Amino acid sequence: MLFVLDASAIVNDPNFCFEQNHSFITTPEVIAEFKTIETRALVDNALHHSLLEIRSPSIDSVQIALEKIRELNFERLSKADVSIIALALELKRDGKRFIVLTDDFSIQNFLALFKIHYSSVLQDGIKNIIAFECVCQGCGKKFSVEEKKKRCPDCGARIIKKKISKAAK
Repeated sequence: MLFVLDASAIVNDPNFCFEQNHSFITTPEVIAEFKTIETRALVDNALHHSLLEIRSPSIDSVQIALEKIRELNFERLSKADVSIIALALELKRDGKRFIVLTDDFSIQNFLALFKIHYSSVLQDGIKNIIAFECVCQGCGKKFSVEEKKKRCPDCGARIIKKKISKAAK
């Protein structure tokens, strides 16, 4: 089985190991998140023994991920988060079978939206898929996040960011 690794898969699981009967892949942005001696040594050893591949997603995959992020009004995703989402999109497009290992709820949320398999390491995982929309408090008119309006041009009321959700999996 191919596993796509987010940093949380290794950081949150003190017993994590790279099993030889599986393949593991991650991005350079995720590798940069490993700061402790233990996680660096684990990753360096996996790289030395060809158990882990580091791969950057294509620019197209990153653009698709970023467009969906903007569309759903998410603002708090790191470059590493975006890189994992983009890599997963790319692998899915290429017809690969894989599971993303992550405890990051934001990443799980996007993977669920794209119908990409993921597994939590220590946590239960998301219960609902969450998105946000910008809505006028007065008249209810919806706005895209790109418009960056504070007040509704129609009624003058404040525009707020509203959470919308649906059941995951």
